[in-house]
Amino acid sequence: MNRTLFVLGDSIPAPRTEEEAPMAGWGQKIQELLVGPVEVANYARSAMTTRKYFTQRLPALLNRMSRGDIVLIGFGCVDHMIHNGARYVPVPEYQELLRLFAAYVHEQGAVPVLVTPMARYAFSAQGEVLNTLGDHPRAMAEVAARLGVPLVDLTTRTMQLWSQLGPTRLRQYFCWTDPGEHPLHPDGTIDSAHLNHTGAFEVARLVLAELCNLGVLDKSEVNVPALMEPLMVPPVSGEFTVQAPESSLRYGQGTGPAPVITKPAQGGLAGAMVKFSGNAASGTDYLLFFEQGRYIGGTSVGGAGQWSWRRSVNWEAGERLVQCVGLRGDGVSAIAEHRFTVLTDVPSPLVTAPAEGAFTGPRPRFSGRVQPGVTKVVLKERGVLIGATGVDDQGEWAFKHAHAWRPGTHTIEVIALFGAAESAPAPHTFRVVGIPEDSPIRSLGVTRHACGDVCEHRPFTGDW
Repeated sequence: MNRTLFVLGDSIPAPRTEEEAPMAGWGQKIQELLVGPVEVANYARSAMTTRKYFTQRLPALLNRMSRGDIVLIGFGCVDHMIHNGARYVPVPEYQELLRLFAAYVHEQGAVPVLVTPMARYAFSAQGEVLNTLGDHPRAMAEVAARLGVPLVDLTTRTMQLWSQLGPTRLRQYFCWTDPGEHPLHPDGTIDSAHLNHTGAFEVARLVLAELCNLGVLDKSEVNVPALMEPLMVPPVSGEFTVQAPESSLRYGQGTGPAPVITKPAQGGLAGAMVKFSGNAASGTDYLLFFEQGRYIGGTSVGGAGQWSWRRSVNWEAGERLVQCVGLRGDGVSAIAEHRFTVLTDVPSPLVTAPAEGAFTGPRPRFSGRVQPGVTKVVLKERGVLIGATGVDDQGEWAFKHAHAWRPGTHTIEVIALFGAAESAPAPHTFRVVGIPEDSPIRSLGVTRHACGDVCEHRPFTGDW
């Protein structure tokens, strides 16, 4: 039977052009693993959330769909980003949208399959794979169980595969290159979310194998020998093949100036996945990084002396001192020492106004304090993100919503953000004084059109 396998999702499975190499989406590799009369239609696109896809792209997909088609519904890598208010989709809304996706697909006679988001390249300081996707994978699994919809738990499967490969090899699956390593990225690129062609093929194999196990695809429709081939284990990343790197710390004054580290700031705060960047003197080919005399990684240097580097595993919290040495044709450079503090546990914010349980008017102003260095505070009510605000150098923050609050008791949750780390929510309750929605005051003057947000005319209509 001729049918189409549709791929819905964000930038991780999305198709990539040659100009975007070495980046590739796992969705574009599925066709290589099919042998039956199944056509792949990759509808995944960058920066898509369940909300954005449902409102902008789903109708076109439904118009093309036929009975017996398969629809992979894979969202979550973008939806969970509480740091970005325009993209964040809270779990209750996320689950309801997934239910609606499945319902519309099922009504067309097609087979909906929920696919949890792929794990990122993220390892603890001890080398354990980290789940950086919050509650969204679990929330999708709950929807699948409730609806009886097939589920590909790609989060778990990729975390298992990442653990098998380890941090020294996994980089070869991602769009992560040193300066000069790829012609389209002369300055290098560090991407812990998007795959290269090798990684995309291996993840596509995971997805197809699960579809066969679930009975969604018949084995006659897939290239079984290709699925059964041994895992393509990538080589160890070049930074871990440097011979006797510690010897470079014993060269005395060095033959060139020390590399310059511009980020993170000297003595500043950094997250556990901090990316270093800076420049090196002409003639410097490679940089070596050390902590307490132990080699922790390295990177090549671009033609103009620019470089960037990220450790293969996360940093532990606390004060850190990193040494950096440049390798040159005539020896090694002087040693650069760089101090910074890693912040992984963010204390919850303090809310100073309005006071806990206090009465306010319909437009309360919220304010408080957080640990200095925290970059943003977000406010949620019943799981829904209602606003965000910056933090000044002293850790002070303030927020006022653009719209009036309804009368009654409200409880919000305030969360402090620093990089990818977020605090535990600080609950805060206040009571809004106002005209109830069913008050007769609101029915007065209904024979006239509203004059706008601010009106000095009479009678009073209940809005402050």
